[in-house]
Amino acid sequence: MLWLVASSVLLFRFGQSDYGEFDPKLQLQQHPTKLSDFIELSAARPGETILLHVLDPACRCAALAEDHIAQLQPSLQNLPKLRQLALTPLLLQQAGIAVPATPMIVVLRDQQLIYSGPYASGPACSIGDSLLDQVLQQKLQTPASWLNSETAACRCLTR
Repeated sequence: MLWLVASSVLLFRFGQSDYGEFDPKLQLQQHPTKLSDFIELSAARPGETILLHVLDPACRCAALAEDHIAQLQPSLQNLPKLRQLALTPLLLQQAGIAVPATPMIVVLRDQQLIYSGPYASGPACSIGDSLLDQVLQQKLQTPASWLNSETAACRCLTR
C-alpha cells in the first residue's frame, strides 16, 4: 500500500513540475522593445502574419505543443499570408530577447507584436485550451500586444 501512495505522489509531482505560471519574472514585458529584433529574425514583411514557434526539445511540454500545432494546421491554412518559423530559445537569447519559458509562441501581424506567451492554458497544452487559435482568429481584442505572463501552462522555465 505504501508503494502505491509513494508512486502516486511521485507521478503527481513529476506531472506538475512543468506546470505553472508561464513568466513569473515578467520577462515578456520587454518584448515590445524588441520588435525590430523579431522583425529582423523573421524577415517579416508588411501584411504578413508570422508565427514564431520557440521550442526546446528537452522540455517535456514541447511534444504537447507540437501536437497542438499539428491540430491547428487545418485552420492555419485558411489564414492569408501566414508564415511559421521554428526558433530555438538560444537564438532568441543571443539576439537579446528574453525567453522566460518554452514552449512559447510569438505572433507578429503586419510587423506588429500581437501575442507572446504559451500556446494554451492548462497542464496539457491542449487544443481545447488554445490561446493561439483565439489570437489568430481575432476572437480576443486587446488594446496592445498581449504579453501573456500570468497564464498557468505546461512550460519549462529557462535560465
